[in-house]
Amino acid sequence: MTVTPIRGRVRDATPHATRSRRLTVTSRSAGSDVIASVRGEVDSYNGKQFAAAVCDAATTAGHLTLDLRGLDFMAIDSIAALHAINAHLSRTSTPWTVVAGAAVSRVLEMCDPEGLIPAVPAPLGVAESA
Repeated sequence: MTVTPIRGRVRDATPHATRSRRLTVTSRSAGSDVIASVRGEVDSYNGKQFAAAVCDAATTAGHLTLDLRGLDFMAIDSIAALHAINAHLSRTSTPWTVVAGAAVSRVLEMCDPEGLIPAVPAPLGVAESA
């Protein structure tokens, strides 16, 4: 997994680095807002690293937008990672939104019927931000 800040503060990616090339998390700042974009796959192998990287990206965020449109696959058991992110951001009083692509929407429909994860569907016709 690779954690790459695009703009803003440089974050140390070492604690979240794995040998997996199946997952990339990039973050950029827009004022006090942080947009974390995720590409690849989230599964039981890299779910903890995914959650840690997103929480790290949100450290100074006034609001976090977690863009998951670039995920090709999200395992059902990786919903635990989203709940861990939700718990962390609740403790730090950081509001957040998940922009869910097709892979994530299916998992949320099955595993989050209460709507605890603040997800919105991806806008139609809008390309994923890099």
